[in-house]
Amino acid sequence: MYSLSIQSIKKSELKKQQYLLKWIQIIKTQKSINLKTKKNMKTLKLLSMCIAFSSFSMMQSCSAQSEGNEMAENTMGKTHKCNAKCCENKKCDFVHGEAGHTCNSDCSGESTSSKTNDGVVKSQTITFTKGKLYELAFADIKPEKMEQLNNEYFPKAMPLMAKYGAKMLGGFGVVKNESEMLASNMVAIFEWPNAQARLNLLADKEFQKIVHLRDEALNTVQLGYFEVKEDKNVTFRSDKVYEMGAANLAPGEEGKKALDEYFKVSEPIKRSYGGTYPEFVLNFSPVDSKGQATYTPHMQFIVEWDSLKDNEKLFANEEFKTKAIPLLNKAVEKFDAVFTKFSFSE
Repeated sequence: MYSLSIQSIKKSELKKQQYLLKWIQIIKTQKSINLKTKKNMKTLKLLSMCIAFSSFSMMQSCSAQSEGNEMAENTMGKTHKCNAKCCENKKCDFVHGEAGHTCNSDCSGESTSSKTNDGVVKSQTITFTKGKLYELAFADIKPEKMEQLNNEYFPKAMPLMAKYGAKMLGGFGVVKNESEMLASNMVAIFEWPNAQARLNLLADKEFQKIVHLRDEALNTVQLGYFEVKEDKNVTFRSDKVYEMGAANLAPGEEGKKALDEYFKVSEPIKRSYGGTYPEFVLNFSPVDSKGQATYTPHMQFIVEWDSLKDNEKLFANEEFKTKAIPLLNKAVEKFDAVFTKFSFSE
């Protein structure tokens, strides 16, 4: 069913097709997992999430490049001339545009691997671009509907979604959820040209014929829409935990003052509590979604933790509990945290 004719497609298109087939293989392997348990629901791989959303555009996700920029070789350690904006992450030892430099990071945005004492650590660098619209989707997917998504919805939806310029940036499996509002077993981040592009997809008559296949597969889904203030590259690693945090601030200047004080007080504690420092790797700002958002926090961010144990250790720290937490409670009216692991292709 998924056999491809490679004779008539360009090299770049073949690459996209091969990437897709990897995810099809992943979803097939899920048949052997007992998906009825809560624990195993959280082990669903990226494709089960991708094909559940109207925002999915896998055909464009891995080979996308900034207009007017040449993508570099995607093999870590190769020597090449790099003109790609995604190399501007200060992980390459080179002068931008210089021929013959050796790239020490993933210039294409695809996953790479690096050796550690404990084995292989996967990593994937994603570029977030100023001026783009970012959709964060928190979804609770029904495992028994995976065959429907794979065989009926996905093959029809993919080309429709691709033509509206959406790009799927990454997917995350939920390992711990401290949010009632964002009940989910998967989180996905999508990039859109703008809010209207997604509305155009929803209005597409061909898409409307198949959208019920997606909707039937979801228990719940919450959608938030954001932007970034400046271009930023974020590297996600297989040995880290990523907190998807959303917060609504207390009204008035008092809340803002308490938040500023919280960051000031908590900073030295985060560096001395006995665990790895929790790094804010990305901050989002809310943006007008033209009525599509189902949750609209004042703040949305991603924090990289070394482990869940470090998060628990920090919040159990006596100094943090007595000095920082009261300020945080004063500053924030509502807080939602979903802890995740980045999903990599196999």
